[in-house]
Amino acid sequence: MRLIDLSEAKGQIRVEFGGCNMKCPYCVHIHQPVKEWTVDEIVEYASKSTTGNVYLGGAEPTLQKELLPLIEELHRIGKSVILKSNGMKPEVLESALPLVHGFVLEIKTANDDIKGIMELTGMSEQRSTKYVKLLKESLAIAKKKWLRVWIRVIPEYVNEDTLLRIMPDLEGASEVMLYQFMSNPEFDDPFMGHDKPTPSWTEMKKLGEIVAKVVPTVRIVGERGQILLQE
Repeated sequence: MRLIDLSEAKGQIRVEFGGCNMKCPYCVHIHQPVKEWTVDEIVEYASKSTTGNVYLGGAEPTLQKELLPLIEELHRIGKSVILKSNGMKPEVLESALPLVHGFVLEIKTANDDIKGIMELTGMSEQRSTKYVKLLKESLAIAKKKWLRVWIRVIPEYVNEDTLLRIMPDLEGASEVMLYQFMSNPEFDDPFMGHDKPTPSWTEMKKLGEIVAKVVPTVRIVGERGQILLQE
């Protein structure tokens, strides 16, 4: 398995995978070096930890051929697994469903904005159109368990107008995390002329209040820390 990092902090083991089927121009993960780990090595690392929580993330975990055997082994030793994905392989999420606590799926912009999706993912129009279909399938699967929808707020693609068009896809999610773009350089490279945290914290809170109308928990994360909005 190709890993960017394997670490433990704040009561969570983080398994960060390398490799992705998108080419998002702001993504730092696609440029990071990877190391080879076996399923047994990862499970051994996890088994030595007293924490029961494992987060499978990074670039795109579902590309790893041995992802499901890894999840099966983590489940066997009593770990609670959260699987992050871009949603392009719903069949993997379906297979993982009985073995995980929940999922994290990213929505990049309104799914009717194919041009915007092309710009954000580096994919062709044909692949972007197919991605929308696959993402909807993945969201439906993930909503059967705990689901956090992660939204990177790049103002040209996520704003009050586009958020209203995103809202139907958020209904049924357990929580939404709105992340202020460029507030953590470990997550983002500059994009669209944005090289500092954007949009403003006031705008982030306004967007959070809109989402809170349909989702029970909203996390606003950025340069000023974190705000939690709940029903």
